[in-house]
Amino acid sequence: MSTKLSPEQSAIDRLIVDEIFDTIPEEWTCFALIVEPRKLDGGGQVVTLINPEVVGAEMEPSTTIRSHVGELVAFLAKEGRTWERLTYQASLDDSGAWRLKITAPLPD
Repeated sequence: MSTKLSPEQSAIDRLIVDEIFDTIPEEWTCFALIVEPRKLDGGGQVVTLINPEVVGAEMEPSTTIRSHVGELVAFLAKEGRTWERLTYQASLDDSGAWRLKITAPLPD
């Protein structure tokens, strides 16, 4: 039995991924966008965009990425799905195709 994402969550994921590709430098062959809840003050999220292959290769996520992440977090809250970390990871394979992995809570 497989779990199917709602069209709304799929659309938000697509917006996030598209904006990541518009944001990262052309020479990056992989990336990780990591989203964690802000624990100290309880508001918002900590959003980090890195190239895991290069030490110190981190960039500020765009305002658009942050906005779409906020939409996803609001959607997950509406659905009653809790999360500790959301990740969007991708790498370019030898054939030149991007391989993407998204880690987020699935619907029941």
